[in-house]
Amino acid sequence: MTSLTSLVENSHRTCPTMYSTLLLGHRGARGERLENSREGFVHTHHLSRHSQGRLVGIEFDVQLTQDGKLVVFHDDTMLRLFSKQSRIDQCTVAEIQRLSGGAIMLLEDMPEVLTGYCHIELEVKTHNRTHYAKLIQALKQCLSQSTFEQLPITLTSFDVQLHYYLQADCLLSTFNRGLLVEPISSQSNPALMSTGHGQLLSYTIDTALRLQCNAVGLYHPLFNESFVKECQRYGLSTTAWTVNDSDYAKYLIKLGVNYLITDYPSVFLNNEILSIR
Repeated sequence: MTSLTSLVENSHRTCPTMYSTLLLGHRGARGERLENSREGFVHTHHLSRHSQGRLVGIEFDVQLTQDGKLVVFHDDTMLRLFSKQSRIDQCTVAEIQRLSGGAIMLLEDMPEVLTGYCHIELEVKTHNRTHYAKLIQALKQCLSQSTFEQLPITLTSFDVQLHYYLQADCLLSTFNRGLLVEPISSQSNPALMSTGHGQLLSYTIDTALRLQCNAVGLYHPLFNESFVKECQRYGLSTTAWTVNDSDYAKYLIKLGVNYLITDYPSVFLNNEILSIR
């Protein structure tokens, strides 16, 4: 069996330029393998190596455990994936590993499945119980390790408060950072709930620039031509999530969106959707 080390050593190391829009696997490839799992990350890496430069990276989530570690997991609780009511922030790593049967990875163990990509979106999850000082310390402890130095990581979050902490930190501010934006109906910010679509997009660009972000990531129906052009004007990279419909993918490609995050990278690669201009 091919080892994981040899698998990643032979993968592409520079971003290709033959496609104007590039593909990222969502939580690895959550429509094809268990999301945010080692199996899913290895699967996506294999696809990437044979994608002729179309699948260039992945997106995944991290959050803080009770004992101050960062685990690669999306939900607040283990209910949806493992039928356990346990909340991630109330469990230790040992408890999480036991309840998940060892399926959940730690951020510190991720480099072996990330080597060779040219774009990685690491979403930092927060909630109303988040202890920001502990979260920042955990991020610094992991990302200061030499195994992360050469990885093209963009730190992303919906949480503007977290972005302020990232911007103020000497280490974390050196990473590319991306502001994530969800539909107005999902906004937890009361000020934004009263805004229209156009105001939301204007707010997104203004906020991203104020936070010195390099990128913005939007729920894919929020994109329009004027927004993409404004992002290009200010040098902001654009990512659309989560794109599983081929017709909508073609529309976003024509708009000039830089990255599409999808649950089904195999489908997009087999249909050669990214060849559309």
